[in-house]
Amino acid sequence: MSYFKTKQALITQLLTVIDPDDCAFEGKVFDPENKALWYHAHLIPVSSDILGKTEHSCNEQRGIFQVSVCIPRNNDDYDNTQMSAVDTITSAFSYNTNVVYNGQNVTTLNSNVGATRELESWLVRDITIDYLTFSER
Repeated sequence: MSYFKTKQALITQLLTVIDPDDCAFEGKVFDPENKALWYHAHLIPVSSDILGKTEHSCNEQRGIFQVSVCIPRNNDDYDNTQMSAVDTITSAFSYNTNVVYNGQNVTTLNSNVGATRELESWLVRDITIDYLTFSER
């Protein structure tokens, strides 16, 4: 199993519904100034388990792909803008969605949306997408 392939599968799915120029990924130089809406995405591996005892058995990996939806605090329509963006993301990662990157299958187990929080001049709402992958050894 590959964390890289898992991350790429999830990012590829995310980029089917948002503009890549509006998303800050880990290690990417990104300036949100003058943006009405932007996203931050990162992979959080949680567990890796060995299934079976033979070389033909597989491994199971679970984790979280977190997407944060960020809008300026001084936006009069912030709640509608933010919730529309949340709907777009959660629909792309609905239950049992399967995405593939170079042979790595990643399945969405569920998506959860947190409460809005303030971060400097931004209102941020986090979406946690629980995923599951299997791979051969």
